[in-house]
Amino acid sequence: MWVLIAGAALIALELVTGSFYLLWYGIGLAISGAVGWAIGNEAWIWQSAIGLAIGFILMLSFRKRIIVKRKNEQKDEFLLVEGEGTIKEGGLVEFRGTLWQYKTDGDAEFAVGERVIVRPSAANRVAISKL
Repeated sequence: MWVLIAGAALIALELVTGSFYLLWYGIGLAISGAVGWAIGNEAWIWQSAIGLAIGFILMLSFRKRIIVKRKNEQKDEFLLVEGEGTIKEGGLVEFRGTLWQYKTDGDAEFAVGERVIVRPSAANRVAISKL
């Protein structure tokens, strides 16, 4: 019974922290505690060990899915739309209030202060071309 209560407490604590680690161990402890309580086995040390093993397996199983989901949620759509920017000194272009390194389409030369078209690119760079 105490292992079930500890699992529920970890799940509740997870609501405060948001790290997802306590959630898996809480679920594992709750499952092993509930099964142990249902069959009348009060060996809390074995229930705890089994619950922690279940939590570890759950954590490894769902880790990639949660990481991918969090990365997709945090993905900024800042550079998914093209627009106009201004060439600044030092090989930078100002676009939406931020300075970006850029690459050009071909051998075009740009003067400081010139307005250009800014398009999304890779590796925190933008592609620019003449208006």
